[in-house]
Parts: sequence; C-alpha cells; structure tokens
Amino acid sequence: MKTGHAIGFLMGVLAMSVTTTAGQVAGALWLPSVFSEGMVLQREMPVPVWGRAAPGAAVTATVYKGGDKLAEAAATAATEDGRWRVNLTALAGGPERHSLLISAKGPEAGREELRLFSNVLIGEVWLICGQSNAQFPMNACAERDDAVARRLDYPLIRVNLLGRRDTHTVTAPQEETLGFFGPAKWEEASWTVTRDSGKDVPGASSGVSYFFARALTQWLDGKVPVGMLEVTQILPVESWVDPELAAGVPELAHLLGKGYPNATGRAFLANIAPLAPYAMRGVIYYQGEMNASRSKDYYHGLKTLFPSWRRAWERPDLPFLVVQLPGYMGSGDGNHPRHPLDMPAESLKIFDGKNPDHPYCYVREAQLRLSRELPGVGLAVIIDKGEKFDIHPPRKQPAGERLVLQARKLAYGDKQVVADGPLPREFRRDGDRFVITFDGLGGGLVSAEGGLKGFEIRDAAGAWQPAAAEIKGDTVAVRSDGVTEPAGVRYAWAGFPEVTLFNKAGLPATPFQYPPPDLKAQQDRK
Repeated sequence: MKTGHAIGFLMGVLAMSVTTTAGQVAGALWLPSVFSEGMVLQREMPVPVWGRAAPGAAVTATVYKGGDKLAEAAATAATEDGRWRVNLTALAGGPERHSLLISAKGPEAGREELRLFSNVLIGEVWLICGQSNAQFPMNACAERDDAVARRLDYPLIRVNLLGRRDTHTVTAPQEETLGFFGPAKWEEASWTVTRDSGKDVPGASSGVSYFFARALTQWLDGKVPVGMLEVTQILPVESWVDPELAAGVPELAHLLGKGYPNATGRAFLANIAPLAPYAMRGVIYYQGEMNASRSKDYYHGLKTLFPSWRRAWERPDLPFLVVQLPGYMGSGDGNHPRHPLDMPAESLKIFDGKNPDHPYCYVREAQLRLSRELPGVGLAVIIDKGEKFDIHPPRKQPAGERLVLQARKLAYGDKQVVADGPLPREFRRDGDRFVITFDGLGGGLVSAEGGLKGFEIRDAAGAWQPAAAEIKGDTVAVRSDGVTEPAGVRYAWAGFPEVTLFNKAGLPATPFQYPPPDLKAQQDRK
C-alpha cells in the first residue's frame, strides 16, 4: 500500500472506530485488554495477537509505522468458538509511535469489524510478579522524589497494572485479567504513560518495576520503549504455578485443593494464563515472605513455577530474574501499618525476636539453589538493603538496578556486565579453618568498613560459633578460636545480618551455609 493511501485509509478506520467502539465491545471482535492504547509490543521476536471473532471470520492483524505497513498476519477464527491467533513477524524497536489494526471479515458477506490501536510502541516488555514488596508503590519509595524530578527524562516507559481481585474463586483458566489495580471495564483499559503521571510517577505502580524500567532505559540509551506488565497480589508461590504441573510434583501434593491463601494454581489460572503468550523479554519474580516458614514448599513451588510459565509462553528459554529476600528480623514494636498487607499478625510472630537462623534464611537458600540449578534463572541479591523492623523496605531503586544487571547477563547476552556479587564456589577444610573460593569477583573481594563480620563456624557438637574471616585473593579464610575440628561454615545467616562481604563492583555476597541446610527440617520445625 502506498504511503498516502495508507494514511488516508487509517484515518478512515480511526473515524470508524470512534463511532463503533460500543458495538465492538459488545460484538464478536474481542481482544484481551492487555492489547490497549499505549501498549508496548516486544521487539525482535514474533508477536502473538489473539482474541475472538465471529466463528469462521477471516482475521488480519497489521502493524503500521506512519503510513507504511511493517507486518501483517492472517488467520481464520475457529468455527466452534471464534478463537483466533496470529503471529506477527519480529519488528525493530524505536521511539516512534505505531498503529495496530485488527480486521475481522464475515463470514457473512459485507460484514467487517475493525479495531484500531493508534498509540503503540515497539520495545522491551517485562512482567513483574510477586507480593507486597513487588507491589510496593512508587509514591511510598524512599527514592520517590528523585523519580518525580527525573520523570520527563524517560518518556518511553509504559506500565500496565493487571490482575483479578477474586483469584481464590477461580478454578479454570481465564481469558481476561481486568479488575484488580487496573480498570474494571474492557473499554477503559490502557497502559500508563509514566511521563504524564505527575507527582505519582505513577503512584500505584510498583517501585521495583519503575526503577527496573528506568535503569533498562538508561542502558538502552533512552531510545527503546520499555513496557512493564505488573501482576502482583498477596499470595504464596504455590498460587502462581500451573495446577496441572503441580499435580505431578509429589512435594506439592499436600497443597493441592487447598483454599485461600494457598489456593494452589488459582493465581496462575486467573492472572497468568490470560496473559500468555503476550510477547515479552522475561519475568521478574519478587516473592517469598508468605512462604518463609515453609522453605521446602517454596523451593518446589518456585521450581515448578518456572516451567509452568515457560510452557504457557511457549518459551523454554524464558528468562526469570528472582529477587532474593532482603534483610529483615521482625515487626519490632509493631508500629508498621504496612505489615498486615503481607500476613496476619499471628503469622508475623514467627519472626519476632528471632534473628539467627531466621525463617528468611531458608527462603534465600532456596532462591540461591534454584538460580544455580536451573538455566535462565538470575538472582538479584539485596541483603544489604533491608530494614530490621520493616518487612517492606522502602528503598526499591537498588533492587530495580540490580535486576537490570541480571537482565543484561541473561536476557541480552552482555558478556561484560558484572551482574553477581560474590558467590561461594568451593568449601575446603584446611586444619582448623575453612577456605571458601568465590565466583562473582567483580574486580576483587572487598570488606565493608570495619572488616569482615557475620561469619560463623560450626563446632563438632553442632553449635555455631562466631568466627574471624580474612580475604586472600579470591578466597576467604574463616576460623573460630577454640574450634579445632570445624564441621561447617556460614555467612550472613540471620534475618537481618551483618553484611560485610562485597566485590569491587559494589555488589554484596549472598548469604550461605555449608553444608547446605535441610529445607524440609526447617519446615517441619516451624
């Protein structure tokens, strides 16, 4: 189609869409609300578009840039229920606005339904999922003022708040995710342009999500749009797994069929199944608080979540970036009104007054293990950014920025990025000490001001004793006075530990324990 003719045609369609919107909402042509004005389509990979139309209708999806046709794909709606899906060819990203036109013809002669989205960007799309720390709003973040002051520097960031509020009632895969933080009506759906969101940037949006998008935009030189799908709810990990896959995991059998808050698989059916296979680069997962006393459940639940979503997206290599739980001990004096968002008061009591061997230690261990055992899983360590008596640390910018480092390594193939802090690779007994060899050196191991602290040695009786530690090249030597036959070593093994080991890139070492703890034993003694 010639440019001039295409422009005229699109203007005509736009006028038609204005006059027929109500009919389209109630009529046969339907798309899930993730396809809405302001959307970001994933660049450099095929883009599925799907919905319903009159059974047997000929459906065509076309992407335009200005008046030029960039891609087109066609399908015939299923005769039994009108479902259709097309896969648009990969498109290059950029700051320019595009249009997406959906046409459904027939099957009756002369019948054509149209849907035009005239504000479409093509760039990088990521999904963030989790509970209240993933949900923690931008307008409550410690870095909020900086985000407000600089919001006009990032005009290409888009956010879509999604999810059903009634997930505990869902027992079958859904087609739509309206009604949680986003709009309740299909015709009101749209992506938020954060540049235009005033002082709230936007306020309801996740702080971790926004700072991830901002850091990713910076790395992409500000020229590539970044769209964030935010699907957050106060639920444990087992809610987000495909119940069909969970049924084949013996370790999750005791959770099947349970009601809220476990509701195994309900959030997947309600809020994940309807989004798949919307094209995206990868997933951010920040959750674990509700599983803190059930680390075995968490390990197997998260291990099942990855293939659940990869199957739904038809992407066996879909990258996952996991945020390791930050430092936190307990509710202290109880004067933190956000706590009830996460768990009932009686559940929070399991943390209070317990810093060594805290329940969080075992969730962090499960997250660390899975990041090492499974391909395509990165771990953002934020142990140094927690709050001793606040389960919702307000500093979210470091989490977003460290997630981008993992994204650069796993999703974008950046060979030069330093994404990890020190990661223990080898534990060796040497007389009365342990010598630990690390990866993730980032230019070299360094200690915080005041030297290395937070290391412990286990004696022959099984008790943990404070230990001294010393950096020697890419190793740390650890010993404890009076322990001549050390049986184990650990670092930062507390709810709110002393965090003293970093690399020269400024990234903290993950907490660890050797030999590795028994996650089942921790769960059994809760």
